[in-house]
Amino acid sequence: MSVRRGSRKIFSQQQGFSLIEIMIALLISVFLLLGVIQTFINAQTTYRLQESMSRMQESGSLALEIIGRDLRATGYWGCMKGSTGDLLGTDATITLKAAFVTVPTGGCGSVVDKTMAYYLAKTSTIVYTIVNGVLRKNTNNQNNDLIEGVEAIQFLYGEDTNGDHAVNDYVLANQVLNWEHVISVRVVILITSLEDNLTAQPAPYLFNNITTLPTDHHLRRVFSATFALRNRLL
Repeated sequence: MSVRRGSRKIFSQQQGFSLIEIMIALLISVFLLLGVIQTFINAQTTYRLQESMSRMQESGSLALEIIGRDLRATGYWGCMKGSTGDLLGTDATITLKAAFVTVPTGGCGSVVDKTMAYYLAKTSTIVYTIVNGVLRKNTNNQNNDLIEGVEAIQFLYGEDTNGDHAVNDYVLANQVLNWEHVISVRVVILITSLEDNLTAQPAPYLFNNITTLPTDHHLRRVFSATFALRNRLL
């Protein structure tokens, strides 16, 4: 609607947006969209970070629980007397022997004969190792992969060197004087996230008293626990 005043035509309302107004509106929209995208990316990154940390916590706790359960049973032979050789290890592997599930048959009070069938039967010998980032439990040559993301493992052996049923020191395998005097084992596990690109910069970590700067962007965390060999404390 318009009115004439002399030879001039005056519009009573605006008919549209100017090019400058449209450009300003588009620019504002772009800034808002960038803000929304950045918020989404931050939320996604936070979720991935928390999810990875939760999974690492679960993996570390579960690994220690599984290994610790078998360590506590090391040297258990029911009412029979155990003999030597129930525990042997290196810094990164450990071999445990016991009647983990079934109680061996035989006369109570007699010494375990490790050539007998029950000693070689299922669940009598367990070996823990790390293979391609997976915690592996070998039971009489039957491999079972248990937990992913286990980058490294270390065993320290608590030896009673003076016969007072107390650990004098935790040492590496090559420093053990007598394996029959080891009454406790400390397990240290390095867990790494399954996802990469979780950190802005490669994060250094301390394991086995050595600080390492990785080339990737994984998260890493060290878990440790000490387990008494109950059947050697009797």
